[in-house]
Amino acid sequence: MLKTILTVDDNEKVHDVLEPMLEIWLEDNDLEMTIVKLCNGAEALAWVKENGKPDLVLLDVRMPVMDGAEFLRQVAMLGYDFRPFTLLLTGYADDLEQHLGTDALLMKHLRKPFMTPEFFAALDNLNAARKP
Repeated sequence: MLKTILTVDDNEKVHDVLEPMLEIWLEDNDLEMTIVKLCNGAEALAWVKENGKPDLVLLDVRMPVMDGAEFLRQVAMLGYDFRPFTLLLTGYADDLEQHLGTDALLMKHLRKPFMTPEFFAALDNLNAARKP
Protein backbone atom coordinates (compact mmCIF):
# COMPACT_ATOMS: atom_id res chain seq x y z
CA MET A 1 0.00 0.00 0.00
CA LEU A 2 1.26 3.47 -0.82
CA LYS A 3 2.02 5.76 2.07
CA THR A 4 3.52 8.94 0.60
CA ILE A 5 3.63 10.65 -2.76
CA LEU A 6 5.96 13.61 -3.11
CA THR A 7 4.90 16.20 -5.67
CA VAL A 8 7.84 18.46 -6.37
CA ASP A 9 7.10 21.44 -8.62
CA ASP A 10 7.74 25.17 -8.34
CA ASN A 11 4.40 26.04 -9.97
CA GLU A 12 1.50 26.19 -7.50
CA LYS A 13 -0.96 25.79 -10.38
CA VAL A 14 0.59 22.42 -11.16
CA HIS A 15 0.03 21.35 -7.54
CA ASP A 16 -3.56 22.59 -7.82
CA VAL A 17 -4.07 20.22 -10.78
CA LEU A 18 -2.05 17.27 -9.46
CA GLU A 19 -3.65 17.01 -6.04
CA PRO A 20 -7.25 16.36 -7.15
CA MET A 21 -6.05 14.04 -9.92
CA LEU A 22 -4.01 12.07 -7.38
CA GLU A 23 -6.97 11.91 -5.01
CA ILE A 24 -9.17 10.46 -7.77
CA TRP A 25 -6.49 7.93 -8.76
CA LEU A 26 -6.01 6.87 -5.14
CA GLU A 27 -9.73 6.45 -4.61
CA ASP A 28 -10.14 4.50 -7.88
CA ASN A 29 -7.34 2.15 -6.79
CA ASP A 30 -8.46 1.90 -3.15
CA LEU A 31 -5.13 3.27 -1.90
CA GLU A 32 -4.47 5.41 1.15
CA MET A 33 -1.54 7.80 1.22
CA THR A 34 -0.42 11.30 2.01
CA ILE A 35 0.32 13.81 -0.72
CA VAL A 36 3.29 16.01 0.20
CA LYS A 37 3.62 19.17 -1.89
CA LEU A 38 7.12 20.65 -2.20
CA CYS A 39 8.37 23.58 -4.30
CA ASN A 40 11.88 22.50 -5.32
CA GLY A 41 14.49 19.79 -5.05
CA ALA A 42 16.07 21.30 -1.94
CA GLU A 43 12.79 21.05 -0.03
CA ALA A 44 12.33 17.50 -1.31
CA LEU A 45 15.86 16.54 -0.27
CA ALA A 46 15.26 17.94 3.23
CA TRP A 47 12.02 15.92 3.40
CA VAL A 48 13.84 12.73 2.37
CA LYS A 49 16.59 13.30 4.93
CA GLU A 50 13.97 13.65 7.65
CA ASN A 51 11.43 11.04 6.53
CA GLY A 52 13.25 8.54 4.32
CA LYS A 53 12.13 7.10 1.02
CA PRO A 54 8.68 8.07 -0.31
CA ASP A 55 6.53 5.61 -2.23
CA LEU A 56 6.17 7.68 -5.41
CA VAL A 57 7.75 10.93 -6.61
CA LEU A 58 6.26 13.31 -9.17
CA LEU A 59 9.23 15.46 -10.05
CA ASP A 60 9.44 18.61 -12.15
CA VAL A 61 12.66 18.73 -14.12
CA ARG A 62 13.23 22.49 -14.24
CA MET A 63 12.93 24.34 -10.89
CA PRO A 64 14.77 27.12 -9.08
CA VAL A 65 16.98 26.46 -6.03
CA MET A 66 17.50 22.77 -6.93
CA ASP A 67 16.23 21.16 -10.13
CA GLY A 68 15.00 17.61 -10.55
CA ALA A 69 18.32 16.29 -11.85
CA GLU A 70 20.26 17.61 -8.87
CA PHE A 71 17.64 16.21 -6.49
CA LEU A 72 18.05 12.73 -8.02
CA ARG A 73 21.86 13.05 -7.76
CA GLN A 74 21.65 14.13 -4.12
CA VAL A 75 19.33 11.28 -3.08
CA ALA A 76 21.64 8.84 -4.91
CA MET A 77 24.48 10.13 -2.72
CA LEU A 78 22.28 9.22 0.27
CA GLY A 79 22.11 5.67 -1.08
CA TYR A 80 18.64 5.84 -2.67
CA ASP A 81 17.66 5.10 -6.25
CA PHE A 82 14.37 6.92 -6.79
CA ARG A 83 14.31 6.35 -10.56
CA PRO A 84 12.03 3.26 -10.54
CA PHE A 85 9.22 5.11 -8.73
CA THR A 86 9.71 8.64 -10.07
CA LEU A 87 7.56 10.22 -12.75
CA LEU A 88 9.36 13.14 -14.36
CA LEU A 89 7.16 16.07 -15.35
CA THR A 90 8.40 18.59 -17.87
CA GLY A 91 7.00 21.44 -19.89
CA TYR A 92 10.01 21.69 -22.18
CA ALA A 93 10.92 19.24 -24.91
CA ASP A 94 14.68 19.44 -24.25
CA ASP A 95 14.55 19.19 -20.44
CA LEU A 96 15.00 15.47 -20.01
CA GLU A 97 18.13 15.04 -22.06
CA GLN A 98 19.57 18.48 -21.33
CA HIS A 99 19.14 18.35 -17.56
CA LEU A 100 19.32 14.63 -16.84
CA GLY A 101 21.27 13.14 -19.75
CA THR A 102 20.18 10.51 -22.22
CA ASP A 103 19.42 7.98 -19.45
CA ALA A 104 16.50 10.20 -18.43
CA LEU A 105 14.75 9.30 -21.64
CA LEU A 106 14.43 5.78 -20.21
CA MET A 107 12.72 7.07 -17.05
CA LYS A 108 8.96 7.36 -16.87
CA HIS A 109 7.99 10.89 -17.85
CA LEU A 110 5.12 13.08 -18.98
CA ARG A 111 5.27 16.33 -20.85
CA LYS A 112 3.09 19.10 -19.44
CA PRO A 113 0.30 19.68 -20.13
CA PHE A 114 -0.89 16.09 -19.97
CA MET A 115 -4.33 14.54 -20.00
CA THR A 116 -5.85 12.64 -17.07
CA PRO A 117 -5.88 9.19 -18.77
CA GLU A 118 -2.15 9.33 -19.58
CA PHE A 119 -1.39 10.57 -16.05
CA PHE A 120 -3.39 7.72 -14.50
CA ALA A 121 -1.70 5.19 -16.81
CA ALA A 122 1.73 6.49 -15.77
CA LEU A 123 0.77 6.21 -12.08
CA ASP A 124 -0.57 2.68 -12.66
CA ASN A 125 2.76 1.70 -14.26
CA LEU A 126 4.77 3.16 -11.35
CA ASN A 127 2.57 1.46 -8.79
CA ALA A 128 2.75 -1.90 -10.59
CA ALA A 129 6.55 -1.67 -10.78
CA ARG A 130 6.73 -1.23 -7.00
CA LYS A 131 4.74 -4.38 -6.17
CA PRO A 132 6.76 -7.52 -5.36
